[in-house]
Amino acid sequence: MEFWIPAAIIFLGGLVKGLNGFGYALISTSLLTTIMPAQRAIALMIIPLIAGNLELASGLNRKELENCMNAFSGFLIFLVIGVTVGMLTISIIPSRPLKISVGITSLVFAGSQTNFLQKYFRSAKNFCLRTWTPLIGFFSGVVYGASNIAVLVVAYLEVKNLSREKFVGVLSVVILIFSIYRILLAQITGIYAGTENILLSLLLALPSFIAVKTGDRISEKVSGEILQRLSVGLIAVIGLKLILPF
Repeated sequence: MEFWIPAAIIFLGGLVKGLNGFGYALISTSLLTTIMPAQRAIALMIIPLIAGNLELASGLNRKELENCMNAFSGFLIFLVIGVTVGMLTISIIPSRPLKISVGITSLVFAGSQTNFLQKYFRSAKNFCLRTWTPLIGFFSGVVYGASNIAVLVVAYLEVKNLSREKFVGVLSVVILIFSIYRILLAQITGIYAGTENILLSLLLALPSFIAVKTGDRISEKVSGEILQRLSVGLIAVIGLKLILPF
């Protein structure tokens, strides 16, 4: 496979991440699964996710980070358990069902951001995340560990009504820490399947870092509402592509 194809996909997802703080793994993992097995796509994304979150994670100072980690400690503990379970099950999940599950997750997330459905999702989300935090933390971890998709983590942080800077910073720190942990799990489970995939993942870190940095700069000059609509629309199209190839 030509390097520029996954590099372009990584760049697109990283650009969206830089523009609005989320959607990187959802977009890039989903697109990668259209050109390669889902398990390989998930493995290749781990190191680029680290590179893509380095810049945004630095936006939090040490005191803010400690306060946020203490406030979300219960959620994070069960997130660790869930991520471990998710990573350990990747190799035994057939590629097609895994790809469809990524597509469904994409569509559900896109639907939750529309004006028509947003109020219903918000009410259900607020109730679930405030009542069943351990269960949501575990399930979020399973989904993230098995697919790279952290939309449930995004939903949890949205309920906390953080400022954009803190939201982006906390989300980036969480993904950064858990991506490093997932490298270890990937080695144990063997999902990298050889040095070729590890090398490609390392090479893809460069366009990832550049894209996120570029998107972050652009976001300072463009309306956040416009950026969000474009991102959500792209996520919806990708979700449909995965479920109903066209």
